[in-house]
Amino acid sequence: MTKVSTKDWRNLPLDRWNVTTFHAYLVDRTRELYGVDYAPGGGGSKSARWSREKGMLKQAQGTYGNAVLRKFIDLCHDNYTPKREYPYPAFTFMYSYQDRLFAQAQTAVAAEQRRDEALSDVEERAKALADEDWGDWL
Repeated sequence: MTKVSTKDWRNLPLDRWNVTTFHAYLVDRTRELYGVDYAPGGGGSKSARWSREKGMLKQAQGTYGNAVLRKFIDLCHDNYTPKREYPYPAFTFMYSYQDRLFAQAQTAVAAEQRRDEALSDVEERAKALADEDWGDWL
């Protein structure tokens, strides 16, 4: 079995994502949605901006978890209107100014988990009924 790179967010299970995976996700989604190359926002040197953003991603990942963080990023993209001077939202902007979307992301992920659990319960019950001995009924 080959090891999946942490930059390969399309093939890496969400529970194994790390800061590198989230950065690759931001870079690819920015290119897909806005047609430009991604670079972190804020002031300072390029390396300082990348480092600051990695720290923010790590903090958000630790606080909210991978599923909520990914949903948060998606919601930020969905709610962003590009401007000439800011053609895409950088994570520093998302984390600093769109943090209210974390609550929506948490709600959406919780609802999805409830749906998955309910579906799993139904599938288990259906399997139990199928495995049951029906005797003369068949």
